[in-house]
Amino acid sequence: MEEIRMPVNAIYSGNYKILIEFDNGELKIADFKHWLDEDLKSFSDVKDEDYFKKFYIDEFGALTWPNGYDVAPDYLYDVSKPAVIQAVS
Repeated sequence: MEEIRMPVNAIYSGNYKILIEFDNGELKIADFKHWLDEDLKSFSDVKDEDYFKKFYIDEFGALTWPNGYDVAPDYLYDVSKPAVIQAVS
């Protein structure tokens, strides 16, 4: 059984993307822009960028919004891509 990587920190990086630090030290980017084209039913308020920014990591490691919409940590890890960090000179 594969170990589930848990997010320990997350910040909004613009354009419906979230930079996530996982418990193994990896930094990954999760892109949720595709949500704008999906029917999220009663959770459609996450399509509003100001509301989207109100996410937090709950006690189970899920990325969660105040309306109860959440993304499980294993799914979040699988769909996110490695972040490319460049030094500022």
